[in-house]
Amino acid sequence: MQRIVITGLAFLLFTFSSVELSVASKYSSVKKQKEISSIINVSYSAVYAKPAVKSELVTEVLLGDEFKVLKINDEWVYGSIPSQNGYSGWVKKKNIISPLKDSPFFKGFHLVNVRMPEEKLLLKDNSYIDVYAGTRLPLLDINNGYYVVAVPNGLIGYLPADSAIIENEDFGKNVTPEDILDAVDFYESRYKWGGITTSGMDCSGFVYSVFRRNGIFMERNSYMQAKEGMEVPFNNLRTGDLVFFKTKGNRISHVGIYMGQGNFMHSSKKNGVYISSLLEGYYKKRFVKAMRILNSTP
Repeated sequence: MQRIVITGLAFLLFTFSSVELSVASKYSSVKKQKEISSIINVSYSAVYAKPAVKSELVTEVLLGDEFKVLKINDEWVYGSIPSQNGYSGWVKKKNIISPLKDSPFFKGFHLVNVRMPEEKLLLKDNSYIDVYAGTRLPLLDINNGYYVVAVPNGLIGYLPADSAIIENEDFGKNVTPEDILDAVDFYESRYKWGGITTSGMDCSGFVYSVFRRNGIFMERNSYMQAKEGMEVPFNNLRTGDLVFFKTKGNRISHVGIYMGQGNFMHSSKKNGVYISSLLEGYYKKRFVKAMRILNSTP
């Protein structure tokens, strides 16, 4: 067994079992309070515009991601998502947990980033948790082809090593167009407004997920993503560039990833994640601009 982290598993179990603060006791009925750092404790949590499942789904947040709680409303908590540049909304209180500051989620452990569109995180009792591309969990060990990782509820998980990558200090700095071409892994995923996983994703959620699993954390909306990177002319498009459209109203409302030869991949309401042409038809008429995110010359 290759030892990566010196800290023993006994310390981890103590951190969660002996002094973990439960959501039920940590959160009172107070509506507004000092910011509390919590961790998403389910495969992914829906984030709503209001504390009601019938309100707009604004985004989703993945297992292990930090959620900064700002307000409480009965069974709901309102807060922001650092991994989505402060994007905010309401999540179910039961979907979060609050480890102490000395847990692996706050101690600077190396993180394992899931590369596969979806994978199963195995637990000791032979049950599993579904995890999705871009999920990031603290690395404890490497053992027999598995990454041994911390799970927010204090359990230990086992992730197939060929399905993920260990983030190092250069992770996200040397991403190539070929890395972004792996977006084809999401091909034919269904469309879901606000979604960021293969269970359903919208156009900006698709872009966010593709770049996130490569270590680049984009804004969460298409019109916000259109402000990132360097603008490039249409005749100088390269694989991995983002292409933007006005499909309704006067503001940018759609985004995709240029794949070369006049084609781009995007998530549309009609087809889900799909490849379309920029050179003719609907999207040619509605094209607005292209932005280069990857480090490259014009």
